[in-house]
Formats: sequence, structure tokens, C-alpha cells
Amino acid sequence: MSSIDRIASLRDQLAGHPYEIGAGEFVRFRVDANDETIAGIVHAVSAEGSDGCDQFRHAIGVSESDTLRLFAMRRTLQGRRQSSLGLIYDALDGYALLPEDDDVPWDSWFKATLFVARTLGVNLETLGSRFEDIASGDVANRYDVAVEAMNRIEEFEQCRMAEVSTTHGIGFVEILVFRDTKYRRGASPPRLGDNRIDYDPSSNLAQLTVNIADALDKLGTVVTNPITQDQLAATLFSLTASGSYLPVAGCLSFVADEVDGSGSFTVFVAELPDGTDVEALVQSAIDTDDQAAAWDGQRLIVFSPQPSFADDDDEVLLDLDPFVESAYAGLSDPATRYSTRPRHEV
Repeated sequence: MSSIDRIASLRDQLAGHPYEIGAGEFVRFRVDANDETIAGIVHAVSAEGSDGCDQFRHAIGVSESDTLRLFAMRRTLQGRRQSSLGLIYDALDGYALLPEDDDVPWDSWFKATLFVARTLGVNLETLGSRFEDIASGDVANRYDVAVEAMNRIEEFEQCRMAEVSTTHGIGFVEILVFRDTKYRRGASPPRLGDNRIDYDPSSNLAQLTVNIADALDKLGTVVTNPITQDQLAATLFSLTASGSYLPVAGCLSFVADEVDGSGSFTVFVAELPDGTDVEALVQSAIDTDDQAAAWDGQRLIVFSPQPSFADDDDEVLLDLDPFVESAYAGLSDPATRYSTRPRHEV
């Protein structure tokens, strides 16, 4: 079989093994058989040398790039969990095979991969030669920039990531960062400051969110999606809150889909700053758009139906009250009342 035929076969294998949505869960991380399948593909492509890697990059599409990027992200967390340099090599090889410079999450996951490699005692410059053998020219050039940036990074949180610890083990939360990219036509875009949404709760908010999500799954009436960082929109509390978003010490969320197809709702789990009238917010949330809510101290949980595009006559109002019991059960767990989120330094 020629190199071209081998690359075409590997491309087809990658296209035939997309991840399910649950593979994007980095708080309740689960083993996925696809990891080993895609690892085999990555190893085989890398063994084809730079020409084979270039052929592969030009042959894959957007969905295959998404699969590779998710594989690399999953390998990063697995490498952290298992203190495995081999898994970190897999992650870097996955990033290196991505077709475009913009396909690589340089400011978050890629830095997290380098951070984990550094904690394992690896010289990042040494890793560069391996990476550059596989990556395209543009992506290879960015590696040196990323390594230089790591000289200023001492804590994992500086990678725009937070490490959490739950009954599912170590997990990662990617920190939300927004940029204002508006500029006048014909002018160069200005470099403005990033709007970073911090995640620094005093309680183990990740464990609380996990407790609720796992409890909802056990009910059998809904299926929960991956947990991610979020914000508390003021529209959730339209009777009392103004502005765009409420200040929080941390906020996570996940979407729950009714198994009968009747609808979906988002569960927001937040810790609010001291002095916030959480009880008033709970009542406001309940009185807004058929929502439900629970609270304990500075911690607030809101169940909010997702917009329905059905005709008014066909729309079914979700009964969210039964899920509140799961929320209060999660709040009562002592393991959620103190932070177990480690801060990793070098």
C-alpha cells in the first residue's frame, strides 16, 4: 500500500470515529474507547513523517479537526491524572496534526498541556523538536511562542484553566475569556484587555454540580450534558437584578434534556459574593419564566427552561419542581462545603 493510500485510510478511520457529546465532559471525566482508536491513528500518521503528516492535514475536514482537538484535550487531562508523559506526547501530537494555526487552543488547553509536561520534569524546548517534526510551519512556529509564554506562568490558573477535584477524580474547567473585537473598517483591530470570568469559589462548587447532575441522570427522565463554566445572566432574575450578569465567585452549568423529547433546561450552580441577598434572588428566579431554584448560604442553583420554538399550542411547560429535591440533597453534602480545588505551582 502506498503512502497516499495509507493516509487516505487513516483519514477515513478518523472520520468514522467522532466523539459523542459526553466526551467533552472534563469535570465528570469518563473513559472513552475512542481515545485508544484515535491514538492509534495519530501514531500511524506521525510515523509517516512530515510529508505524510502534511498529506493528512490537507485531507481532513472540520469535523475531523474537532475530533483531533478533543482527543488532545482529553489526553492532557488523562496525562495529568496518571502523571503520564506518554499521554502528554499524544496530546501534543494531536495538536501538531491540526490543519490550521487557529485550530489549536493556544491560550488555554495547549498551555495546560505544556504546564502538565513541565510538572512531570520535561524540558519544554526538548519537546519542541518532536512537535516541529509533525506540525505545519505556522503551527510549529507558534510552539516557540507558547514556550516563551510559559516562562511567565507559575500557576495552572494562568493557563486559563482551573483544576477541580470531585468524586469523579481530577477535572478541568476552561475559564471563559471574552475579547471586544469591534473596530472601524479599514483600521487595524486594537489590542484591548481580556474580559476574564474568574472561577474562585470558596466551596467545592464542582462537587455540588456533579452531585446534582449525577442525581438527575439517576432519575432516568433526563440526560445531562457536560459541565462547563458559565455566568448568571440578570434575565434569570428579571424582577430584582439589573445589568447583564451578576457577580459570582464561581458559576458552572449543564444542560439537561428530557428523554421524552418534551424539552431541555439549564442548571446553573453558583456561589455568590458575601453580602448578596441570595434568598431574594431565589424568589426572583422562581417568579421568572417558569424557573425553579434552591439555595444554601451563598450558593444558588437555578433551573431554567431553554427556549422552545414550538407553536404556543404545542408548547409543553416543564415541571422543574421535582428536580429541586436533588439540588437540596447536593447542597447538604458536606463534601461540597469547602474547596478541594488544588492550586498547582512550579
